[in-house]
Amino acid sequence: MSISNKSLFLVEEAARNAGKTAREAFLNSSMKKRYKSPKDLVTDIDEKVERMLIEDLSKIDPVPFLSEEFNPEKEINEPLWIVDPIDGTTNFASGIAPFCISIGHWNGECVDLGVCYLPITDEMFTASLGNGAFLNGKPISVDSESDPMKTIAATGFADITHNSKKTTLNVFNSVIMKTRAVRRLGSAATDLVYTACGKFSFFYEAGLSPWDVAAGSLIVKEAGGIVSDFSGGENYMEGKTIIASNPEIYGFIKNEIDRNYSDKQTEMEEKNG
Repeated sequence: MSISNKSLFLVEEAARNAGKTAREAFLNSSMKKRYKSPKDLVTDIDEKVERMLIEDLSKIDPVPFLSEEFNPEKEINEPLWIVDPIDGTTNFASGIAPFCISIGHWNGECVDLGVCYLPITDEMFTASLGNGAFLNGKPISVDSESDPMKTIAATGFADITHNSKKTTLNVFNSVIMKTRAVRRLGSAATDLVYTACGKFSFFYEAGLSPWDVAAGSLIVKEAGGIVSDFSGGENYMEGKTIIASNPEIYGFIKNEIDRNYSDKQTEMEEKNG
């Protein structure tokens, strides 16, 4: 099913309700933490928010869910809700903002709706396919900076902790010397929507999952940006790598990745001379 404007409003409402629950727990430090793996943290609020979203979104479109905490192995081969109840759980559990509630609707071929809500700053980013991107109801667009030294960029290091064969450390080492600044916020969904509204000129990361990028990638595209995987293709949903950028600076970051995205053995050899 395609998402209507009415449905988009209902998804925003679901995100805001879930965000209220997350914000209250964050401000009151009222959450229980556990580790799914040595470095993979989850809280009871992640799970509570997820249950809220499943209940509310199922009323809008009763399709299956793909989420970090629920059904994470589900293949993207049919219409789905793709949800991260709290993107940036480490931030959230540590009393650090930002964190983001991310909701994407996959229509069977592409993401046709994206909602990302940052509860602490009350920033509601939305987009539906072909209708532009918005922040709290006002249109947004990517920036137009073309000089790398004037850009603020964003990245993350999920690949370092997910046993990837390659790492982005060499990319970071190069990019940070050629840009004004590189930020690491700890929430890929936030990085994407901040690229969409021009706070960042570009974002790149490896080691991500569909729920990290589904909603934010559509918001970037609808804001006039370019989204690709590291090879320049369209496999950023399941390929674990993503570039999101304004059109003017995309060539710069793509070239940096082409030159510097290397396997761990190569990095060790370079380090050891």
